[in-house]
Parts: sequence; structure tokens; C-alpha cells
Amino acid sequence: MKAQFDNTLMSSFFLWFDHTLLEKGEAFTNHSSKFYKVEDLYQGYYTYGSPFRQFVSDCSIPNANIISGVFIDGVYKDRAESNFTGINYSQGQTYFVADQEASVVSGDYAVKDFNVFLTNQTEEKLLFETQYTLSNRVGAEPTGLPPGTKTYPAVFIKNRGSQNDPLAFGGMDTTVMDVRAIVLADSQFNLDALSSIFRDESRSCISTFGEAEQPFNSLGDLKVPSTCYNYSDLAEAKKDVFIKEVSVSKIGGVSYAGIKNLNPNVYMGIIDFELEKHRVP
Repeated sequence: MKAQFDNTLMSSFFLWFDHTLLEKGEAFTNHSSKFYKVEDLYQGYYTYGSPFRQFVSDCSIPNANIISGVFIDGVYKDRAESNFTGINYSQGQTYFVADQEASVVSGDYAVKDFNVFLTNQTEEKLLFETQYTLSNRVGAEPTGLPPGTKTYPAVFIKNRGSQNDPLAFGGMDTTVMDVRAIVLADSQFNLDALSSIFRDESRSCISTFGEAEQPFNSLGDLKVPSTCYNYSDLAEAKKDVFIKEVSVSKIGGVSYAGIKNLNPNVYMGIIDFELEKHRVP
């Protein structure tokens, strides 16, 4: 199936959301650590993961340490050196074509304060039926995170539906899309801070990117590893989707007292975005 407008808009919204949170919230921390072997092979590669996910990949974020290589026994290696083949920024992992068990793999990187994902799961599934693990912190027992591990703080972004409203003669419509961000935070402070950032983005614009402009490949690495992914440069000349309205809701209180919440230490909220784009379908 060829990608359509909804696919393009959702992937572009994901990039904008991630960039805005990192830039305006400074929602990252620079770390150095060993990478630990993850037993499950990923597409035939030997996988070594950090104790954190996700890595920051956007070099337009000031002061963020963007990982582009690893240290093997203290010696820095770029991709294609010493069997090192790639980085999965979303999973916080590195890939090798040969086992590195006899070596020490380590790296310097910036880890996001909030993991950001696209999802099609229901709110009930994400909020009440999924058990999450707090992202590893300094002092925790170090280990590589397997691909299926569910960690928080996290934001799950989903498409809640869309419609085309007639705008002008000649077939021009206004496409209206409702997008929801489901926020799982580790403190009320962080939940309020994130909600405040995006509430204030109402009546601003975001940029859409075609499939060829998306920065990541199927392994979660940059398509052109030698070229830094810079969201600000990529979005500079576009700004073609209008954020008409943003509303923030908190989850909790008396109305949820009778629900068996599997995540009692999670602070939960929902941010709804109404997006508009003038186009000829």
C-alpha cells in the first residue's frame, strides 16, 4: 500500500511533537554507559542495548549529545567499523554483525525524558491494561532493555479520525484531523510541564514530510548516518498544517476510583489536537 495523506501527517506530527518537547522542555539528559547484550536477535543482528530508551537523534536540540558511534574496549568506532552496523534510536540499542561478548561496548548519548510512540491501541489498553516499568535511572541495576519492554514516562500518539469539509470551488477541501496524545508521566510536575508546552502550541503550524524526507530507516537508524538529522532545517520552509485547537485533560480522581489501575504511580493525561490542512484530495 502506498502511503497516503493520513500516513504522512501522522508521521510528521510525531516528528514535530518529539522536537517541540525536546526543544521547549529541554526534556533530555546526557548519559554515558555500557551497552549490554540483548539475547533476542533483531533481524539477524547482535543487539547491545543501553539501560535507557529512547535516544535523542535530532541535532537541532541544543546541548544534546547525539550518539553517532560507539566505543569498543575504549576505542571509538563509526558504523561499518569492527562489525558495528547501526543504531536504533527509538529502542536505545546498537547492532553488530558479529557477537561482541568478549568486548566492552559503551557509548555517550542523550536520553529522552519522555519516550514518544505512534500507536493504534485504545486508551483503556494503554492506561489500565498495560504494565509499565519506570525507565532505568542512575543507581539502578544496569541491563540492556529488550525490544518489548514497556517503559514510562511515555507519550502515545494516535489518529482519532478525520473529515473533509468543502472550502472552495475547484475541489479544494479543508481536511480536519483529530490527534490524541496519551501521556504517562512519573510526576505531577512533569505532566503539568508537558501539558503546558503543547496547550500553548494552539494556533501554530507544523510541517509535513513525504516518505523520502523521513529521517529513519526500517532499523530505526538514520537513513544517511553521516548526515545529522536536523528537524529545524527540515521544517524551515514548510509550515503547512494549522493547529486549530489544543485541549488538555487530566485522568484520575473520584471518577476513576473504582477502576483497577495497574499503574498506581503513573500520572496520566490526555492532550487532544485539532489539525487543519487546505488541500485538493
